Amino acid sequence: MASDQLDLTQDGSVDVRGKPAVKAKTGGWRACYLIIGYEAVERMAFAGIWANLVVYLTKKLHEGTVSSSRNVTNWIGTLCLTPLLGAYVADTYLGRFRTFAVFSIIYIVGMAIMILAVTLKSLRPPECPSGEGCERATSLQIGIFYFALYLLAVGAGGTRPNISTFGADQFDDFDPKEKSQKASFFNWWILVLFGGSLFGQTFLVYVEDHIGWGVASGIIIAGLIVSYVVFMIGTPIYRYKAVSGSPLRRMAKVICRMIQNWEIQVPSDESTLHEVDSKEYLTQGRYPIAHTKLLRIFDKAAVQNNPSLKPCTVTDVEETKLIIRVLPIWATAIFPTTLLTQSITLFVKQATTLDRHMGPHFEIPAASIVAFLQISLLISLAIYDRFLVRIFRRFTGNPRGITILQRMGIGLILYTICMLVAMLTEMKRRDVIGRLGLEDNSSAIVPRTVFTLVPQYFIMGMAEAFLEVARMEFFYDQAPESMRSLGTALYLSSSAFGAFLSSVVLTIVSDLTGRHGHKSWVLNNVNASRFDYYFALLAGINFLNYFFFLFISSLYTYKRDTSEAFGNDSTNVAQIIAFGDQNSDGIESHI
Repeated sequence: MASDQLDLTQDGSVDVRGKPAVKAKTGGWRACYLIIGYEAVERMAFAGIWANLVVYLTKKLHEGTVSSSRNVTNWIGTLCLTPLLGAYVADTYLGRFRTFAVFSIIYIVGMAIMILAVTLKSLRPPECPSGEGCERATSLQIGIFYFALYLLAVGAGGTRPNISTFGADQFDDFDPKEKSQKASFFNWWILVLFGGSLFGQTFLVYVEDHIGWGVASGIIIAGLIVSYVVFMIGTPIYRYKAVSGSPLRRMAKVICRMIQNWEIQVPSDESTLHEVDSKEYLTQGRYPIAHTKLLRIFDKAAVQNNPSLKPCTVTDVEETKLIIRVLPIWATAIFPTTLLTQSITLFVKQATTLDRHMGPHFEIPAASIVAFLQISLLISLAIYDRFLVRIFRRFTGNPRGITILQRMGIGLILYTICMLVAMLTEMKRRDVIGRLGLEDNSSAIVPRTVFTLVPQYFIMGMAEAFLEVARMEFFYDQAPESMRSLGTALYLSSSAFGAFLSSVVLTIVSDLTGRHGHKSWVLNNVNASRFDYYFALLAGINFLNYFFFLFISSLYTYKRDTSEAFGNDSTNVAQIIAFGDQNSDGIESHI
């Protein structure tokens, strides 16, 4: 075999011209630096907006506490749901690279409109320093602001499942060295993302509060444009995967065929199930998957019994099985996001009532207190990667230290502890309010330092370090190779449903507790609210969610490695992919 052939990637990836990618010239960390660079700027931009959004809505647009918190969580939910759209467009039509390019432009346009909304006086209500009797924003002002906000959600949501997956695509699963680098990629990815978020929650929030939202938005859009241009410059060195077709359409076909063949018995001889030659998958950027005995009811879709109905292939069925098997885990990942949204809504509202001074001349922006979550997460990631993995590995023999699901379970427990600590902190804050008679004064600053909120943020950061990385790795790793954009979208969509659930729970609790002459737990006047009761309720629900997770995870079986896709002869697989008939049809068209 020629030496130049040995330098080709073996996972079916190609270069910008549609030719088999050469390892020395494409992919690897050289490509990932540009990809990670863009996402760091995007997360900085996003964090600079969402961390301070509830403050902007209440102080600039004069919305109430409940309505502003609900609007923020609904926006975050939309942001986390649009990745499903981005994954669908990438897998069905444009490929990951071009889909990312299109949605990035949408993001930049949204930011441009946001600059107009926060800088032009005609697009926002008059300033109201007292906070009493303020003039509400007009329908036009609210409409333009939220149009920009939701355009940002569509743009950011559409890029996220594709840029992270595109980054992972730069490493060859059939090369042991590059496969090891891919494992490190996810840790560095999360590290850089939250590093960017930390910058947004400190520097940009300070600019928003002390200089102006217009200036902050200008910094953001300048950073986005520069990082986008740099990302596009890297086009020649990236590796690309074929457009594999709509995974949702293939799954729908499997389910329909299964229903049509409901009365048919699944044959005991699995070799009689319908399958095609492996090379047919390679031109689609897919791998064939060997039959498994799990969820055998779906095997009915691959039974060849009706000449007028073409059966699904074993690989189509197995891909569907893999996605369906992760859905229960997906469900348990929803509620933690409900708790996370408290850090950017009610936790920030708590901060607005506390003493935020550091010395006589400097006051911390209320939204910047969220930065302690990012600091905790970064520290926890470093400790976990450098020390805990090695310690766990000695006892478990697992290269990861502990399994992905065990890591998720630890994160869920830490979330419960976080809400209990938040409850105790709020009880202390209310004790000071009661002693000083400040309940009826909505603008009163409680003589208690804002740093009393640090413990709950710090524990939440630890919880994210365990849960967030594990969720991302789980949905990417356990999804079929041709559905990894969908897998990443599932990871993000669980956050979407968690954010929407947060809005629903907040509305229900606010309504139910305020009936029959009782004072609601969540009021526009934070000093009169009973956040401690609300946090205790959330802790209890998450504790129940943890036990549901334990039950579901005990039944879960991890999928086989990519190199087992063709069976045991992974060397032969690599050669087929690298040197077989390369068909440029279906490969991404590149800019």
